[in-house]
Amino acid sequence: MSRNYFKQKVLLTFGYNGANYHGLQIQKGVDFDTVESKLFEALKVSNLIMEQNGNDLSKSGWSRGARTDKGVHALCNSIAVKLCINKEFFKDDVQQNEEEIVSKQKDKAKVDYGKVLNVINSNLPNDIKVHSIKLVTQGFDVRKNARYRFYEYIAPVSLYSEKKGEEILEKVNNLVKKFVGTHNFHNYSRGMKYTDPQSMRYILSISVELFKYEEKEFFKFLIHGQSFIYHQIRKMMGIVIQIFQEELPDTFIDNTFFKNQLRIILAPAEGLFLNRISFEGYNTKFDIPQRLEIEEEDQIKIHQFRPTIVNFICEQEIKNQTFSNWLKILKEKNFNIEEEEDNNKVENDD
Repeated sequence: MSRNYFKQKVLLTFGYNGANYHGLQIQKGVDFDTVESKLFEALKVSNLIMEQNGNDLSKSGWSRGARTDKGVHALCNSIAVKLCINKEFFKDDVQQNEEEIVSKQKDKAKVDYGKVLNVINSNLPNDIKVHSIKLVTQGFDVRKNARYRFYEYIAPVSLYSEKKGEEILEKVNNLVKKFVGTHNFHNYSRGMKYTDPQSMRYILSISVELFKYEEKEFFKFLIHGQSFIYHQIRKMMGIVIQIFQEELPDTFIDNTFFKNQLRIILAPAEGLFLNRISFEGYNTKFDIPQRLEIEEEDQIKIHQFRPTIVNFICEQEIKNQTFSNWLKILKEKNFNIEEEEDNNKVENDD
């Protein structure tokens, strides 16, 4: 790359269908495709990462939001990175002198981030899409500055009961509301102890909606929390299925927060996706270059990408019986199916 550039720290918001990827995070020493590996490669091909930094995320000031697990999707995840901006990304009406040195102080306003966005997306596969680019401070870190995370989980009503969705909707809603507030979620992550301070998590709200896709009924759960430990959401979803399938009392959820060890089934990864990350605290600072909010133009792009995830989840059940087969195997093993193991525990937001 020519040295005629300046560096700019930005926040990339992007969506992806995670079916073809081994989670978000790049994993050293293994030959798996991850969302980060595809995104970082696209930035290099787009001439936005210095060649000498091409094998080291940290040299580009890289920080990530929710580290989604294998098969988990995202409607709007976030990554911060320092981009190298050269003249090819200047606005079309800017007069360029080839001999003139590019500098951040002088040329920052000349950049057309729409061009940057289009170039990045042209080098990404169809199942990954960058929605927006926003300027951030040099010290910005996605994980540290994230205030809340919003997830969604979609599952067919048939996982819970043979009844119609409207007949069990109220009970499902009452069950998931037990998660609201601060609780000890040690039973919702593999190998975590009751005394581990990381097990304490705060859920602001959780609700469930009923919808149809090609005449089949699905539940859509909306989960709003600060951060989540490894497998927490999938077990929150799994315990609701477990209560229906094993005819357990509603108080089973309450008991999971106490000092005991209870078995909770792990719901399929295929139904889970990150909706977005919010940065309320950061947005109150007076010296930030831009507020990190989803603007109307961004929302249109996100809305257009949403079927890439939602339709895919629903079609996996309709065409391949993904959820139904999972439940069948679970019943055959008397609900004692072993959990999947992932040494990287990449779903942990911390």
